[in-house]
Amino acid sequence: MRLPNGREIEAMDVDFETIKEDWNEYKLEDGTVLKFKTIVSSIIRTADYDPMTGDPVYHVRSTNILRVKVPEEMKRLPVTRKPGGKEEGVEVG
Repeated sequence: MRLPNGREIEAMDVDFETIKEDWNEYKLEDGTVLKFKTIVSSIIRTADYDPMTGDPVYHVRSTNILRVKVPEEMKRLPVTRKPGGKEEGVEVG
């Protein structure tokens, strides 16, 4: 396996079963609620061990998903740009 820094290491894919994938929720001071989830796509065990704990070292490939709930008073209408850079609001019916 080649690491992002270019170093090559011995590693193997590890089969896994997803037990639980919960959302983490964060309420911002402006009332916005962020929901964040990480979806793991692969787990790779390296031949390395953590020198402090003796545990094997794993690399995890994942995708992050973010959902946002914004208070109505903070929302704005989308803006479209016409040729020449002129902005025009979008009418909502």
